[in-house]
Amino acid sequence: MDEQTEAVQRMQDYIGVHVTEEITLSDLARVSCFSPFYAHRLFRTYTGFTPAEYIRKLRLAQSALRLKAAGSRVTDVAFDLGFGSADGYTRAFHREFGCNPGTYARSPIPITLFVPYGVKFRALRKEKIDMEKVQSVFVQVMEKPERQVIIKRGGVCC
Repeated sequence: MDEQTEAVQRMQDYIGVHVTEEITLSDLARVSCFSPFYAHRLFRTYTGFTPAEYIRKLRLAQSALRLKAAGSRVTDVAFDLGFGSADGYTRAFHREFGCNPGTYARSPIPITLFVPYGVKFRALRKEKIDMEKVQSVFVQVMEKPERQVIIKRGGVCC
């Protein structure tokens, strides 16, 4: 894994641990060991989100889980997860999920939650596969009467 991927992963890990606190670009730059400008640029390049968007989506997803699991008040959830006001939280929740948090708390509907995906796993997924050692498998679906033997023939292609 290269240095940039590790830096973005460190930022994601930091956000995951400190999601309920105020997180600044300076904090992320310190964790990544890059300048604030470059840390922001790296984060956006590797995740597709700015740090602020990523943090907001993660907080909203966690708030939806809290509202669904426990009988928490909307204002308590908003302030626990670092939102500045209940009104701002309500607007962000509605923009993200299409319903108000109070309505969602009373009767949860299916919503799509943001699931953070570590960039280190994306880097691992891009490993090269040696195709010379891959063997071909041929599958043929055949309709046969019941209680008869199925013969499966295979061979090596060219």
